Amino acid sequence: MIWKRAPKREIRRLPALMAIHTQIWRAVFGRPADAIEKSVENVDEYMIIDNDPLIERHISVPRDLTGLSCSSFSAGIVEAVLDGLGFPARITAHHTPTSTHPTCTTILIKLEKSVLDREEVLK
Repeated sequence: MIWKRAPKREIRRLPALMAIHTQIWRAVFGRPADAIEKSVENVDEYMIIDNDPLIERHISVPRDLTGLSCSSFSAGIVEAVLDGLGFPARITAHHTPTSTHPTCTTILIKLEKSVLDREEVLK
């Protein structure tokens, strides 16, 4: 396959996170994530929400490991992509069930201070 133009490398955090939310999620899981949200409490935190994670459909977690989130695999993918783009962050997966989405998972992204500092310089 020949590319008509070189792929764009994101240098700002919001376009990079949106690319993960849509393009990366679609490539890995067959559809975009359900939502991406910015924390109202912390300027360095974002959340990718998947109401029905594909990885959770076929894995049964033992009752004694109820705190285990199999979506940690998804969090690892997000961390690898962000690291490759030059956005170091701490990524964690959290099981956040609701009455309508019992397997809902939130991928919490906590960007390092260097990312925020770089973004300030780019303004």
